[in-house]
Amino acid sequence: MVLDPVRAVTDRLDAVIVSQAEPLEAGGRTVQGWIATAFRFGGSAGQSTKNVLNGVWLGHPLHPALTDVPIGAWTTSLIFDLLGLDRSADATLTLGVVASIPTALAGAADWVDAGDEPRRVGFLHALLNVGALCLYLASMRARAAGSRALGVGLSATGFGIAALSAWLGGELVYRHGTSVNRNAWREPVQDFQVAADAASLQEGRLSAGKISVNGQDVPLVLLKRGTEILALGGTCSHWGGPLGEGKLVDDDCVQCPWHGSHFDMRDGSVHKGPATAPAPVFETRVRDGRVEVRTRILTA
Repeated sequence: MVLDPVRAVTDRLDAVIVSQAEPLEAGGRTVQGWIATAFRFGGSAGQSTKNVLNGVWLGHPLHPALTDVPIGAWTTSLIFDLLGLDRSADATLTLGVVASIPTALAGAADWVDAGDEPRRVGFLHALLNVGALCLYLASMRARAAGSRALGVGLSATGFGIAALSAWLGGELVYRHGTSVNRNAWREPVQDFQVAADAASLQEGRLSAGKISVNGQDVPLVLLKRGTEILALGGTCSHWGGPLGEGKLVDDDCVQCPWHGSHFDMRDGSVHKGPATAPAPVFETRVRDGRVEVRTRILTA
């Protein structure tokens, strides 16, 4: 089959990840530590930068939206090289190199919170990207020096490595669920259901609750404010952390205990990443001493 050689290469990459698990884990942890330190060193500005790179402002991870630019530019450059359109090939190659910088930064901001297998896969993904970028930079230098054939060879090799790295990026999302909204498959709750005993809620303190949807427990996090009771889905949209075990922070936000994402208890919006998707919001009422909830119906 035509795809057999491609599958052989991707299977080999999978084998490398398994056989080199220890060095990939050690290297990944070290680099993650450097990145996390850099964000912490920046204080509030560092956190704001991370929010931007995570895509909190976009409501969607930023990294996958940016990857199309360098990959598209380098693919176009390769085609222009094959057609003998030298100036166009050089220009699109340069565009890809420039675009790869913010793309890499956004990817690093996402990956710094990954653990276990996603950490190892992401580290290899980053190493391949660095290798591809170095080849493209060398290609730019060779082209500028008049060594056209060498430059084309270097960029073609870089393209192959970048393609393998892009495949690994797909593995991170589609196999390991990196940056996938953990609440995407939750069905809306149309009818009120009992979530907790009203007497168990304490003013200004988070409480965990749950309801049953199609025979499965759905966790909730509840907050009592005077006569008002606020309720969100209890699963962090980032990696599935238990929000019911989180803590209350500024402006009535619940902080995920795993990676520190902040969700507004009133509307589920993300105030701090790495999460980008909002938490499900529930209407509440008290009947016969019990808190009942249903999915909030959004109005225009």
